[in-house]
Parts: sequence; structure tokens; C-alpha cells
Amino acid sequence: MNMHTNEPIDIADLPPERSWLKRLRHYRRDFQWRRRMVAPREVSPGRADPECPDFAVAAIAVSEKYVDWCLTMIESTRGRGGYSGPIYVVTDLPHRFASLDNVFVIKVPYSRVRLLSKSLKPMLFEWLPQRYIAYIDADVVVTGRLSTWYRKSLDRLAEVDSPLLVYEVDVPIPDSFHGGLLFAERKAALPFLGQWLAMLRSGRYLSDQVALRRIATSSTPAYQRDKDFCYLYQKLDGSFAGEPVFVHITNRMIQDHPPEHLTAYMSHELGVSRLPSYFGTPERKA
Repeated sequence: MNMHTNEPIDIADLPPERSWLKRLRHYRRDFQWRRRMVAPREVSPGRADPECPDFAVAAIAVSEKYVDWCLTMIESTRGRGGYSGPIYVVTDLPHRFASLDNVFVIKVPYSRVRLLSKSLKPMLFEWLPQRYIAYIDADVVVTGRLSTWYRKSLDRLAEVDSPLLVYEVDVPIPDSFHGGLLFAERKAALPFLGQWLAMLRSGRYLSDQVALRRIATSSTPAYQRDKDFCYLYQKLDGSFAGEPVFVHITNRMIQDHPPEHLTAYMSHELGVSRLPSYFGTPERKA
């Protein structure tokens, strides 16, 4: 394998760590929340997509808002994504997904604290049976064939010395990693994901992407080779000229644009047939 090398960072360039008081408050909330959680003992492997063997998609949908957007993400994954394999949703509202074929839910307690929900990202990789997992944020829309992206991701794993692939972003600092779209060789990635989970549970940073950048090594995570991902605002302002496989709507876009404008664009330009209806204010962050 060819070595992929991440740029070293100066910790001083990251956002400042939260105060000890806030970290202690988060630790208490995390402890109380985890006491109510029951980890799944066995998860169904579902029916594999013949074009994506030993692979599954996973998402987190905690609260009515993210359940609504996750249902749209799933529809786009099945529709324009052409993916028929298993999808796992970690959620506090499992009944909302009960009628969906080859979709499996893992029930977790509700929390208004977004950092607790974000800690489910590294946790879910411990629970699923497939070798390869793609985690996709609930407010991402799939606009291209997932099987093609899956094969390119496998090729990329063979090129780098990392079991975890991400897309490059400039937040919180240049050469950072997008935490809302991950591809991993599950078991091999678990040690690194465990470090990410520990950093999230520490409450030192409010952002999961800051926590991910803080623990990154010289090789892990590695960047995806192709530019298959973009933010919606990049499509709107013309700064992304290609044809992405994934378009991230983002909470900021949901807040800043009238719902009728967003849904019209999603329908006419992104090919979304199941449009979200929830555009409420986000949950409390901390």
C-alpha cells in the first residue's frame, strides 16, 4: 500500500477546548444517557446488494427532524443511488422506519444534546456485521450510483494505509475531515474509531469534526481520491462543477433558506422524490 500522509497540525490552530465546567457537565449527561442505552446483541445482516457485497449503509436519526431528513436520504439512496442492500438507522423513533424494506433500526434514547448523538457515529461501527460500512448523515442526498462509489472506495483503501476514508474540508482548519460521510473497513477501523469516541465523550470539543482532526494520525483517516461529495451551497454558487454522488444540505442551509426554495431545488435539480417536511430549529447543542 502507498502511504497517505496527513499534514501535521498545531493544536493552537484548532478551536479552543471547552472549559472544565462544560466538560464535566457533558460527562455527566453522557453517563446518564449511556445508562439508558442498551447495545444491540445481534443485528440482522439483511439482504446484500449483489453489486456491493459485504457492505451496508448506516445513518443516525435522533429527533423528529432528523428522522424526516433520514427518510429522504434513504429514498435517494434507493432511487438515484440504485442501492438495494441493508441500511441501518440508529434512532429514538424506530416505528418511523418499520415499513421500509431491508432497513433495520437500532433503538437509542433520545437526547437534545447533539454531541451525544454525534458520539453514535463511531459506536455504530461496533454493532454492524458487514465488512464495509458507509456512514451517511441524515441530511445528505444521494445523487449518483452507490455501487460505482463503493468500488472506487475499495480501490482507494488498497492505495492507502488507512481503514477509514473521508472527504477533505476546510473546517475547522485546512486539511480537515468531513465527519458526515465515512467509508470504513469496519473491524480494522475500530481502534481508531474508539479514539474518536473517547474524544467525543470527553466533551473537550463541541464539534465531531474538530475531535476527528485532533486525533488524526499521519495516515488515518485518508482522503477519498475523487471529488464525489459537495455541500449544497457549492452547487448553488457554482464552486463545485462536477457531478457529485453526495450533496450535503447542512443544518445552516435548512435554517437560512425558505423551505419551498430548498424543496423545489431538491426536487428539480437533485431528483429527490420524497421531500422532507421538517424545517424546525435545531436541537440544543450543549
